[in-house]
Amino acid sequence: MKFISIFLIVGNASSLAVAFVSPSFRVSKHSLRKTHQDRAATQRYDKNGDDDEMSPEEREKFEEEVVDVFLSDYNDNDIPRNVLGGPSDFLSGFQKNPFDSSLKSARQKSTLYSDEELFRVLKLHEDLQENNEARDYDNDQNDENLDQSSPPLLGLGGIQDVITRTLQNDNVQPPVGLSEAPKVQMIDIDEQLKSRSKGIRAIASDVDGTILTSKMSVHPRTRLALKRAIESASSWASGDRKDDKSTKNRIQYFFPATGKSRMGALDSLGIEIGNLVAQNCGGVYLQGLYCVDPNGKVVFEKKLDRSAIRAAEMLAEETCISIVGYDGDDLYTTNQTDIVRHLHEHYGEPLPVLLPPKIQDYNFDNNDIAVRKLESHEASMHKLLLMDNDVEKLTHIVRPKLEALASQHGACVTQALPTMLELLPGGCSKAMGVEKLCQALDIDPCTELLAIGDAENDAGMLRMACIGVAVGNASPPARDASDIVLEFTNDQGGAGFAIELFAL
Repeated sequence: MKFISIFLIVGNASSLAVAFVSPSFRVSKHSLRKTHQDRAATQRYDKNGDDDEMSPEEREKFEEEVVDVFLSDYNDNDIPRNVLGGPSDFLSGFQKNPFDSSLKSARQKSTLYSDEELFRVLKLHEDLQENNEARDYDNDQNDENLDQSSPPLLGLGGIQDVITRTLQNDNVQPPVGLSEAPKVQMIDIDEQLKSRSKGIRAIASDVDGTILTSKMSVHPRTRLALKRAIESASSWASGDRKDDKSTKNRIQYFFPATGKSRMGALDSLGIEIGNLVAQNCGGVYLQGLYCVDPNGKVVFEKKLDRSAIRAAEMLAEETCISIVGYDGDDLYTTNQTDIVRHLHEHYGEPLPVLLPPKIQDYNFDNNDIAVRKLESHEASMHKLLLMDNDVEKLTHIVRPKLEALASQHGACVTQALPTMLELLPGGCSKAMGVEKLCQALDIDPCTELLAIGDAENDAGMLRMACIGVAVGNASPPARDASDIVLEFTNDQGGAGFAIELFAL
């Protein structure tokens, strides 16, 4: 018998919860392979592959050996050997509670948990399940970003210990992966913010550095909050809407507000959240230069003047830095350097490619092809990225020159990451894109929008919103523009916490 599961049934007159406890959570010789004793027992009593042929004496002996294997594998004082009335109790569905000796408070109440105890067990089970799903997904989708040093989720010394201490409220530490998730009670918001939060109908959130962790995954708390917000918006859009805006399902819209391309943002959010956003939500992409409503209709779009692109390319050549141009979900470059490839490999953007050559780009005498400049792209570009790993150079040499040429060519400069400067059409910003989409959705951003961000390019959106929230890793411009700065970072589920606090 390689695997045994215990079903612990807990409940009262109106509730029923099932917690699954397995010795396989502990890596041991018994959970990985049969012991010599177990193997011998199996061979002795299952020669024909049918244990129905056992005599009563053989069956009793076999069952006793199974119990011994299980208890020696678990080796936990919280499950004394005398809690079982015998092998028949063990194998017939646990007529007696195997955790009876550990849950004395439960036994004193006729073996029924109080509502408060049951709530804590259910909450723990929900957190464990949500975190397991998130970890399984991240393992599948982000293998190269996986922290191999992280211990198993339930490597805590037995799940029954966790449940027991939860019931006894002994300040049990949550399992690995949940320990960084803050509790809502830890924040005391002022009455003005509480009052303003009642009018929130829409949520706009940055992606990189806000929804996404430093490992480019979605924290379990943020994942759950996003799912609930999008579910609320989907219910409202499908006709299950309430006239009273104070109802529980008052969130009508969620949308990402990001400098990423639409394809890059959806891919970065992962299959589950990305698909939910694609099917149910609008979005503000490319720093507000490409905005779509929940039906996929483009409500605002603007591109750079080609003279600004030409000037920026000259600056990139002069300062020996990389440049990438965005035309929607198509990214172009003049040289696929390491930092250009990093944009795709780490941040999930489409891979920037060289512009397709034209006939005049061919030099038939030398059998060579000239690399096309970005300014030659007839459709123009929504924005440009100027990138270099030398942050000091980018900040003190490149940025002043880029801002000077921007003012000469009707453009403007913003920044989301230290290694990247962004050139946008003049007067445009993420905040303007959010405002345009809110207008299309009949949302007043000053009284009905919750905005969440972390970087300089989020400052205008945070300042404009009814409630602007900066996560704990936010830059000074974002902090200064927000109504509240959370202690919790993107790596601690800060975005999810903000949604729970002000919108759910």
